[in-house]
Amino acid sequence: MASATSFRQIIGALPSTATPTDSTLVIIDAQNEYAEGKLAVSDVASSRKAIASLLQKYRSAGGSIVHVVHDTPAGAPVFTPGTRFSEEFEELAPKDGEKVVRKNFPGSFAGTDLQEHLEGRGEQGKKIVLTGYMAHVCVSTTARQAAQRGFDVLVAEDAVGDRDIPGVDAAQLTKVALSEIGDAFGTIVQSKDIA
Repeated sequence: MASATSFRQIIGALPSTATPTDSTLVIIDAQNEYAEGKLAVSDVASSRKAIASLLQKYRSAGGSIVHVVHDTPAGAPVFTPGTRFSEEFEELAPKDGEKVVRKNFPGSFAGTDLQEHLEGRGEQGKKIVLTGYMAHVCVSTTARQAAQRGFDVLVAEDAVGDRDIPGVDAAQLTKVALSEIGDAFGTIVQSKDIA
């Protein structure tokens, strides 16, 4: 399969690159639910470290940053409001001037002002670097929505994670989700490549 040609290659879409000054960092659902809740991801220690490193790069460069947080109704079994499970990882807490988008659906564009915010960022808003959780749900859905809206999408592979689901382990699930994104919707990179 390594020699297979991607859909993006067939249509002539070139791989993209990004820097903290020419793109917007989008941190998706980096909440304690994924670290210690019912939806704990298998690679949270390494992925959250990569997210924190990217966040520091963007902050140091005065870059554009969006924190996406998943909200659920009172009493929900996951991301329970009013508990630490609904809170973003402490080391990623938004600073003044950083956009926070609250969502109720897997895709970060559905029912939010994310598109308007990105369009208001000029050139930085045209290219987005996605990080966060889960690769097969919210990261994948957001990447697809963004591509449909004409955004240049990159996903930092080491800054996303997933959990085991029935029949598929987390590593395999993440690999397939990112392969799908890389085939048709965006460019898969490592966080160190964003420099």
